Amino acid sequence: MLEIFFGSPKEAKTIYSIFRSRCKGLDSELQLLNQRSIKINSKTWNISLEQIIIPGLVQFMIEYKERQILVAIIREKYYFLVEEEQQQIIHIAQSIIEGERKNLPRAQKLSPRDDILRAAFEQFLRPDLHFSFTSFQKFRLHEYREKLREYVEVAIEEYKLEQEYQSFIQSLRDYLEVKECVVEWILIVHEQNKGYCVFKRNKQEISEHELKKYIDKGFVDQHPMEIDSDLLAPIVSMAPNRISLYTNDPFDGMVQTIHNIFQERVDIHSYQEFSLNENEDKK
Repeated sequence: MLEIFFGSPKEAKTIYSIFRSRCKGLDSELQLLNQRSIKINSKTWNISLEQIIIPGLVQFMIEYKERQILVAIIREKYYFLVEEEQQQIIHIAQSIIEGERKNLPRAQKLSPRDDILRAAFEQFLRPDLHFSFTSFQKFRLHEYREKLREYVEVAIEEYKLEQEYQSFIQSLRDYLEVKECVVEWILIVHEQNKGYCVFKRNKQEISEHELKKYIDKGFVDQHPMEIDSDLLAPIVSMAPNRISLYTNDPFDGMVQTIHNIFQERVDIHSYQEFSLNENEDKK
Protein backbone atom coordinates (compact mmCIF):
# COMPACT_ATOMS: atom_id res chain seq x y z
CA MET A 1 0.00 0.00 0.00
CA LEU A 2 1.18 3.49 -0.93
CA GLU A 3 -0.10 6.52 0.98
CA ILE A 4 0.54 10.11 -0.06
CA PHE A 5 -0.22 13.11 2.17
CA PHE A 6 -1.00 16.46 0.59
CA GLY A 7 -0.80 20.07 1.71
CA SER A 8 -4.47 20.89 1.09
CA PRO A 9 -7.79 19.16 0.38
CA LYS A 10 -7.88 20.81 -3.06
CA GLU A 11 -4.51 19.30 -3.97
CA ALA A 12 -5.55 15.86 -2.72
CA LYS A 13 -8.84 15.94 -4.62
CA THR A 14 -7.12 17.05 -7.83
CA ILE A 15 -4.60 14.21 -7.79
CA TYR A 16 -7.27 11.73 -6.70
CA SER A 17 -9.30 12.75 -9.78
CA ILE A 18 -6.24 12.33 -12.02
CA PHE A 19 -5.53 8.87 -10.57
CA ARG A 20 -9.15 7.77 -11.01
CA SER A 21 -9.12 8.76 -14.68
CA ARG A 22 -6.04 6.58 -15.19
CA CYS A 23 -6.95 3.47 -13.20
CA LYS A 24 -9.94 2.35 -15.29
CA GLY A 25 -9.51 -1.28 -16.23
CA LEU A 26 -6.56 -1.76 -13.86
CA ASP A 27 -6.50 -3.75 -10.62
CA SER A 28 -5.95 -0.80 -8.30
CA GLU A 29 -7.96 0.51 -5.35
CA LEU A 30 -7.94 4.22 -4.52
CA GLN A 31 -9.06 5.84 -1.27
CA LEU A 32 -9.28 9.53 -0.43
CA LEU A 33 -8.89 9.82 3.35
CA ASN A 34 -9.54 12.86 5.56
CA GLN A 35 -9.52 15.05 2.41
CA ARG A 36 -5.71 15.19 2.58
CA SER A 37 -4.30 11.75 1.78
CA ILE A 38 -4.65 9.11 -0.90
CA LYS A 39 -4.13 5.38 -0.36
CA ILE A 40 -3.36 3.13 -3.30
CA ASN A 41 -3.66 -0.65 -3.07
CA SER A 42 -2.65 -2.79 -6.00
CA LYS A 43 -1.78 -6.43 -6.67
CA THR A 44 0.27 -5.33 -9.65
CA TRP A 45 2.55 -2.64 -8.25
CA ASN A 46 4.69 -2.14 -11.36
CA ILE A 47 1.66 -1.65 -13.60
CA SER A 48 0.05 0.80 -11.17
CA LEU A 49 3.31 2.67 -10.83
CA GLU A 50 3.89 2.97 -14.58
CA GLN A 51 0.32 3.63 -15.69
CA ILE A 52 -1.31 5.48 -12.79
CA ILE A 53 0.96 6.88 -10.10
CA ILE A 54 3.99 8.25 -11.94
CA PRO A 55 2.17 9.67 -15.00
CA GLY A 56 -0.54 11.06 -12.70
CA LEU A 57 1.94 12.86 -10.46
CA VAL A 58 3.90 14.15 -13.48
CA GLN A 59 0.65 15.46 -14.97
CA PHE A 60 -0.25 17.18 -11.71
CA MET A 61 3.16 18.87 -11.43
CA ILE A 62 3.09 20.13 -15.00
CA GLU A 63 -0.55 21.24 -15.11
CA TYR A 64 -1.03 22.57 -11.58
CA LYS A 65 2.36 23.36 -10.01
CA GLU A 66 4.75 24.29 -12.80
CA ARG A 67 3.41 27.79 -13.38
CA GLN A 68 3.78 28.63 -9.68
CA ILE A 69 7.38 27.45 -9.72
CA LEU A 70 8.13 29.49 -12.86
CA VAL A 71 6.70 32.63 -11.25
CA ALA A 72 8.79 32.05 -8.11
CA ILE A 73 11.98 31.62 -10.19
CA ILE A 74 11.28 34.74 -12.26
CA ARG A 75 10.53 36.81 -9.17
CA GLU A 76 13.07 35.49 -6.65
CA LYS A 77 16.06 34.66 -8.85
CA TYR A 78 15.75 37.23 -11.61
CA TYR A 79 13.84 39.99 -9.76
CA PHE A 80 11.11 40.61 -12.31
CA LEU A 81 8.46 41.95 -9.93
CA VAL A 82 5.95 43.40 -12.40
CA GLU A 83 3.20 40.88 -13.07
CA GLU A 84 2.87 41.81 -16.75
CA GLU A 85 6.58 41.12 -17.31
CA GLN A 86 6.30 37.83 -15.39
CA GLN A 87 3.40 36.70 -17.58
CA GLN A 88 5.25 37.54 -20.80
CA ILE A 89 8.34 35.63 -19.66
CA ILE A 90 6.21 32.65 -18.59
CA HIS A 91 4.50 32.65 -21.98
CA ILE A 92 7.88 32.52 -23.72
CA ALA A 93 9.20 29.86 -21.31
CA GLN A 94 6.17 27.65 -21.88
CA SER A 95 6.47 27.98 -25.65
CA ILE A 96 10.12 26.91 -25.35
CA ILE A 97 9.18 23.98 -23.09
CA GLU A 98 6.54 22.86 -25.59
CA GLY A 99 9.08 22.97 -28.43
CA GLU A 100 7.45 25.87 -30.26
CA ARG A 101 10.69 27.89 -30.51
CA LYS A 102 13.02 25.42 -32.15
CA ASN A 103 15.02 28.21 -33.77
CA LEU A 104 16.64 29.13 -30.44
CA PRO A 105 20.05 27.37 -30.20
CA ARG A 106 20.09 27.25 -26.39
CA ALA A 107 16.55 25.87 -26.23
CA GLN A 108 17.52 22.98 -28.53
CA LYS A 109 20.03 21.77 -25.93
CA LEU A 110 17.54 21.61 -23.05
CA SER A 111 16.31 18.13 -22.16
CA PRO A 112 12.55 17.58 -21.58
CA ARG A 113 11.55 18.44 -18.01
CA ASP A 114 8.92 15.66 -17.84
CA ASP A 115 11.71 13.09 -18.20
CA ILE A 116 13.40 14.61 -15.14
CA LEU A 117 10.14 14.50 -13.17
CA ARG A 118 9.51 10.91 -14.15
CA ALA A 119 13.03 9.87 -13.10
CA ALA A 120 12.62 11.59 -9.71
CA PHE A 121 9.40 9.66 -8.99
CA GLU A 122 10.85 6.37 -10.24
CA GLN A 123 13.85 6.67 -7.93
CA PHE A 124 11.73 7.48 -4.89
CA LEU A 125 8.47 5.52 -5.06
CA ARG A 126 8.18 1.96 -3.70
CA PRO A 127 5.45 -0.23 -2.18
CA ASP A 128 4.46 0.33 1.47
CA LEU A 129 5.63 3.94 1.39
CA HIS A 130 4.03 6.80 3.32
CA PHE A 131 5.22 10.27 2.37
CA SER A 132 4.35 13.97 2.20
CA PHE A 133 4.01 15.27 -1.34
CA THR A 134 4.91 18.78 -0.12
CA SER A 135 8.19 17.49 1.33
CA PHE A 136 8.87 15.50 -1.82
CA GLN A 137 8.54 18.68 -3.91
CA LYS A 138 10.84 20.57 -1.57
CA PHE A 139 13.65 18.03 -1.20
CA ARG A 140 13.47 15.73 -4.22
CA LEU A 141 12.82 17.99 -7.18
CA HIS A 142 15.98 20.12 -7.23
CA GLU A 143 16.94 18.92 -10.71
CA TYR A 144 13.46 19.68 -12.03
CA ARG A 145 13.51 23.22 -10.62
CA GLU A 146 16.99 23.74 -12.03
CA LYS A 147 15.73 22.67 -15.45
CA LEU A 148 12.87 25.17 -15.20
CA ARG A 149 15.41 27.84 -14.21
CA GLU A 150 17.34 27.09 -17.42
CA TYR A 151 14.15 27.50 -19.45
CA VAL A 152 13.43 30.79 -17.66
CA GLU A 153 16.95 32.05 -18.37
CA VAL A 154 16.52 31.42 -22.10
CA ALA A 155 13.03 32.96 -21.95
CA ILE A 156 14.37 36.12 -20.29
CA GLU A 157 17.04 36.48 -22.99
CA GLU A 158 14.34 36.13 -25.64
CA TYR A 159 12.05 38.54 -23.78
CA LYS A 160 14.79 41.20 -23.68
CA LEU A 161 15.45 40.72 -27.39
CA GLU A 162 11.75 41.08 -28.14
CA GLN A 163 11.61 44.26 -26.05
CA GLU A 164 14.57 45.67 -27.97
CA TYR A 165 12.92 44.67 -31.24
CA GLN A 166 9.67 46.41 -30.28
CA SER A 167 11.61 49.56 -29.35
CA PHE A 168 13.43 49.33 -32.69
CA ILE A 169 10.14 49.01 -34.59
CA GLN A 170 8.56 51.90 -32.68
CA SER A 171 11.51 54.18 -33.36
CA LEU A 172 11.12 53.51 -37.11
CA ARG A 173 7.39 54.17 -36.92
CA ASP A 174 8.08 57.45 -35.13
CA TYR A 175 10.55 58.39 -37.86
CA LEU A 176 7.98 57.67 -40.56
CA GLU A 177 5.40 59.84 -38.79
CA VAL A 178 7.48 62.95 -39.42
CA LYS A 179 9.45 61.91 -42.50
CA GLU A 180 8.27 63.40 -45.80
CA CYS A 181 7.46 60.80 -48.45
CA VAL A 182 10.29 60.49 -51.00
CA VAL A 183 8.86 57.68 -53.17
CA GLU A 184 5.08 57.34 -53.21
CA TRP A 185 4.82 53.62 -54.03
CA ILE A 186 7.40 50.85 -54.16
CA LEU A 187 7.23 47.14 -54.91
CA ILE A 188 9.34 44.66 -52.94
CA VAL A 189 9.85 41.16 -54.31
CA HIS A 190 11.06 38.41 -52.00
CA GLU A 191 12.35 35.34 -53.78
CA GLN A 192 13.22 32.54 -51.40
CA ASN A 193 16.92 31.69 -51.20
CA LYS A 194 17.73 34.75 -53.35
CA GLY A 195 16.73 37.71 -51.22
CA TYR A 196 14.87 40.93 -51.92
CA CYS A 197 14.57 43.23 -54.91
CA VAL A 198 12.95 46.68 -54.89
CA PHE A 199 11.06 48.11 -57.84
CA LYS A 200 9.48 51.41 -58.72
CA ARG A 201 5.78 51.61 -59.46
CA ASN A 202 6.38 50.87 -63.15
CA LYS A 203 8.30 47.70 -62.17
CA GLN A 204 11.65 49.17 -63.02
CA GLU A 205 14.13 47.61 -60.60
CA ILE A 206 16.06 49.94 -58.30
CA SER A 207 19.69 48.85 -58.22
CA GLU A 208 21.60 48.33 -54.96
CA HIS A 209 23.70 51.39 -55.73
CA GLU A 210 20.63 53.54 -56.30
CA LEU A 211 18.95 52.17 -53.17
CA LYS A 212 21.85 53.28 -51.00
CA LYS A 213 21.50 56.81 -52.32
CA TYR A 214 18.11 57.04 -50.62
CA ILE A 215 19.51 56.27 -47.16
CA ASP A 216 19.07 59.05 -44.61
CA LYS A 217 22.53 58.75 -43.08
CA GLY A 218 21.74 61.11 -40.21
CA PHE A 219 18.91 58.87 -39.04
CA VAL A 220 20.95 55.68 -39.43
CA ASP A 221 23.87 57.14 -37.47
CA GLN A 222 21.62 58.18 -34.61
CA HIS A 223 19.62 54.96 -34.51
CA PRO A 224 19.97 52.93 -31.30
CA MET A 225 20.11 49.61 -33.14
CA GLU A 226 22.01 48.61 -36.25
CA ILE A 227 19.62 48.84 -39.19
CA ASP A 228 19.98 46.72 -42.31
CA SER A 229 21.59 48.98 -44.92
CA ASP A 230 20.75 46.79 -47.93
CA LEU A 231 16.97 46.92 -47.66
CA LEU A 232 15.47 48.34 -44.48
CA ALA A 233 17.42 51.60 -44.25
CA PRO A 234 16.69 52.57 -47.90
CA ILE A 235 12.97 51.81 -47.83
CA VAL A 236 12.43 53.49 -44.46
CA SER A 237 14.33 56.53 -45.77
CA MET A 238 12.05 56.53 -48.83
CA ALA A 239 9.05 56.70 -46.47
CA PRO A 240 6.65 55.35 -49.12
CA ASN A 241 2.92 55.73 -48.60
CA ARG A 242 2.31 52.36 -50.19
CA ILE A 243 4.31 49.13 -50.45
CA SER A 244 3.31 46.06 -52.47
CA LEU A 245 5.29 43.13 -51.10
CA TYR A 246 5.45 39.86 -53.04
CA THR A 247 6.50 36.71 -51.19
CA ASN A 248 5.67 33.05 -50.74
CA ASP A 249 6.85 33.22 -47.13
CA PRO A 250 4.77 35.82 -45.25
CA PHE A 251 6.34 34.65 -41.97
CA ASP A 252 9.88 35.46 -43.08
CA GLY A 253 11.60 37.69 -40.51
CA MET A 254 12.18 40.62 -42.86
CA VAL A 255 8.65 40.40 -44.27
CA GLN A 256 7.27 40.57 -40.74
CA THR A 257 9.56 43.49 -39.86
CA ILE A 258 8.51 45.49 -42.93
CA HIS A 259 4.87 44.79 -42.12
CA ASN A 260 5.34 45.80 -38.46
CA ILE A 261 7.03 49.06 -39.42
CA PHE A 262 4.78 50.20 -42.26
CA GLN A 263 1.58 48.51 -41.03
CA GLU A 264 -1.43 49.59 -43.15
CA ARG A 265 0.87 50.94 -45.87
CA VAL A 266 1.84 47.37 -46.82
CA ASP A 267 -0.11 44.98 -49.06
CA ILE A 268 1.24 41.43 -49.11
CA HIS A 269 0.80 39.29 -52.23
CA SER A 270 2.05 35.90 -53.37
CA TYR A 271 5.36 35.87 -55.25
CA GLN A 272 3.62 34.58 -58.39
CA GLU A 273 1.38 37.65 -58.57
CA PHE A 274 4.32 39.91 -59.34
CA SER A 275 4.82 38.55 -62.83
CA LEU A 276 1.07 38.39 -63.49
CA ASN A 277 0.12 41.95 -62.58
CA GLU A 278 1.75 43.91 -65.34
CA ASN A 279 -0.65 46.78 -64.77
CA GLU A 280 0.03 47.16 -61.05
CA ASP A 281 0.36 50.93 -61.41
CA LYS A 282 -3.20 51.18 -62.72
CA LYS A 283 -4.83 49.81 -59.56
